[in-house]
Amino acid sequence: MGPPAPTPTGAPSSAAQLWAVLIAAPAPSLGLLAGLHLWPGPIGNALYMTGKATLYLTPLIWWKLVMRVPFPVARPPRGSLRSGLLLGLALAGLIVAVFVGYALPRADPEVLRAAAARSGFDTPLRYARFAVILCGANALLEEYAFRWFLYERCKALVGRTLGVFLGALIFTAHHVIVLAAYFEPPLVVLGSLGVFCGGVIWTWLYERRGSVWPGYVSHVLVDVALLGAGAWLLFR
Repeated sequence: MGPPAPTPTGAPSSAAQLWAVLIAAPAPSLGLLAGLHLWPGPIGNALYMTGKATLYLTPLIWWKLVMRVPFPVARPPRGSLRSGLLLGLALAGLIVAVFVGYALPRADPEVLRAAAARSGFDTPLRYARFAVILCGANALLEEYAFRWFLYERCKALVGRTLGVFLGALIFTAHHVIVLAAYFEPPLVVLGSLGVFCGGVIWTWLYERRGSVWPGYVSHVLVDVALLGAGAWLLFR
């Protein structure tokens, strides 16, 4: 999946680009706010799923109604997966080091276990299922939605440099809501900074390689490290 191709009739207007961002960007944050904080339970879960669906379906609708060209699907550029692998291993190693040196002594496992119980992954089997979904489908969908779609819209609106940081801020916003449900403020701040840096790095990798696939490989390795740290806190 490479950068969007231009339409036969010209590039989309700035207004169309802005509306795409205004619809897709806040959707997952609002859904998570409802599901984790405001209305936990069936109503919150329904709103959470609605937010996710809005984020992931908006690019498809955009391509059909605005771009009006076939949806682009491409193989990874040659050598790009190795870049993602090496970067992912480096980031995963950094996460393990920060977890052992800083987060582990400060995290409250009981608070995390209570939050995991509310979310339904408080047993090793349920947690493993959650981990597979997060690393497999969710990481790829996030790269597709945040790097490929929303970053391209931000770049069209504010330029490449500001677009990288705006896209990373959008990527960070809903992760802050997740972190706040499981951790105390100092770890929320640290985790949010890490997510923002990840968003910048993966956007740079997307821009450099013209593909979401290397970022996806890196993203999976980061998620594995984070989920491993979570499993250690929950089940040790």
